[in-house]
Amino acid sequence: MPSHPNQVFASAVVCLQDFTRLLFNFLRVSPNYSLVAQQGDKLKLRKHMADDQRAAIQCFRRYGDVYGQSFDTWSDQHGQRWKKQIREPVAIYTGPERRRIQDQDTFIHLPDGVELPSAKEWSGLLAEHRARQRLAAIAERTKIRASSLWKILHLVYTRAMHPDVEQWRVGAMVKLVKEFANELDPWAARSKRGVEDMRRHMNLMVRRWLDRGAVIAANAVRGLFPSDVGSCSVPENWQQIRFDFEDDRYIQQLFAQGHQELDFASARVAGS
Repeated sequence: MPSHPNQVFASAVVCLQDFTRLLFNFLRVSPNYSLVAQQGDKLKLRKHMADDQRAAIQCFRRYGDVYGQSFDTWSDQHGQRWKKQIREPVAIYTGPERRRIQDQDTFIHLPDGVELPSAKEWSGLLAEHRARQRLAAIAERTKIRASSLWKILHLVYTRAMHPDVEQWRVGAMVKLVKEFANELDPWAARSKRGVEDMRRHMNLMVRRWLDRGAVIAANAVRGLFPSDVGSCSVPENWQQIRFDFEDDRYIQQLFAQGHQELDFASARVAGS
């Protein structure tokens, strides 16, 4: 059953909002972005500056403060900038000229003699078309499932909330491995027997997900989002771009506005 135009548009709005909020959060958790934000306008672009540092400064100048304001405030100011502007020429073709229409084009068929749509109907058609264009742009850019991105953020924020506990406990808190959800108690005594293999496996999974998240965050600052490939993803570089949960200032930045983004990520994971 085809979706009503209003449902399609509403779905597109939610998807765009989600995608923009993901970008906002991955900039927030990026150690490189954090370092630039701490120094603010004091950092200047220099000729022989490292590529990653240059990219981080340029990214900060583009998207600004993601720590001292809410997502809604930031989105009003910066959240639309990443969207690809579509500037394809618009033309009206008659029947004999229909061969000019390409497979990837969108067209409206107005049979001869049919009354033209009203202004309100045109507006509805355009709204639906814009929604489809934006969804297509997102699909082109998004090669990582949104549910995985929220899962990573939920883990990162939870780890930041508990930087001193064992990794497997953090994984158990966020139920990173669903098979262990009812068996691995995050607050169980270390001496508890029978769960050693699960703890080892959870440790490994937490490390893998955090490493992947660090790569995505590093790429976000480089203008590649969402992406977990490229030079940042080379295993020998992981140690250099890992999240620094031992840096108190970094942790304070993440929760400068409270736990709103942690709660939002948790709700997204729970609803996926």
